[in-house]
Amino acid sequence: MDISYLLLLQNFREATGGVLNTFFEYITKLGETSVLLFVIGMIYCGIDKREGIFIMLTLFTNRIINGFIKITVCAYRPWIRDARITPVPEAKADATGYSFPSGHTTNAVSFWGGLAVNKTDKVRCPRILQIILWAIVLLIGFSRNYLGVHTPQDVVVALVISVAVLFLISKLMPLIDSKPNADIYTAIGGTALCLLLILYAALKSYPVDYAADGSVIVEGSKMAVDSYKNAGMGIGFFIGWIIERRLIKFSTDKNFGLNILRAVFCVFTYTALDHFSGNASSMLTGLGLGSGLSKALVQFVLIFYFVAIGPAIIKPFEKFFKKSQKAQ
Repeated sequence: MDISYLLLLQNFREATGGVLNTFFEYITKLGETSVLLFVIGMIYCGIDKREGIFIMLTLFTNRIINGFIKITVCAYRPWIRDARITPVPEAKADATGYSFPSGHTTNAVSFWGGLAVNKTDKVRCPRILQIILWAIVLLIGFSRNYLGVHTPQDVVVALVISVAVLFLISKLMPLIDSKPNADIYTAIGGTALCLLLILYAALKSYPVDYAADGSVIVEGSKMAVDSYKNAGMGIGFFIGWIIERRLIKFSTDKNFGLNILRAVFCVFTYTALDHFSGNASSMLTGLGLGSGLSKALVQFVLIFYFVAIGPAIIKPFEKFFKKSQKAQ
């Protein structure tokens, strides 16, 4: 039935000449990790630090869970399961790893849903905006079906699990704010899960299916790369979060100019570093580290920089902005 649904959407695309393809390609980009991290960085570094932490804690927890499920179920992409499925080429190029559950939907709930349930005093989300944000989540999920890169169960399960995690993290945040060591325990637990995911991805066996010519249809080890990346990102966040929280302690409640400087510096330097991440991964792989571990290490460095190092570099400028305020 899931394939029939995708064929129905595919027939609609073909009958309409792909008139909505571009629209849904843009919608699906709203669930891409690289796009969301750019916006999250602006929030975390320049608008509301606590909201940025809440969203990242939700996002990386969801991505770790997503990674475990993907390499446990090992569900092939729709076009591998059924040759009649022809996804939109641009979307297919970015559809990496196993299919179940949908990573874009997971990201969408974590970010757009995270904004919708925000309850801080600084940025309180109005009801009409909540409706719009959840509509974006649903549109992103549907776009994965429309573009032919995910089945409906990929999207629905990702939606359900991610909403549950979002709810749990929203309950955890007040404890982190009020209990002295709750952040330490959370970071230790999250890091342990990430390390377990790396170990699981490295040691588990993957299904091997062959085409009619005897070639391997899918190499499981390559499909597990996303799980390594998720684990590396998670470790980078959890360690960086604790170091920033305990040692760096920047605040978005201070000078507006300082917030702008921090946000622009951190986000754009992160983006520049990310541009070279592929080359760094290849270099580490060439040194014998292995493709999965190389990507995990690179993602660890990127997110660690994003959360802790970037803000630490800007921290000394606080004195300058304080002097400027006093002079005025």
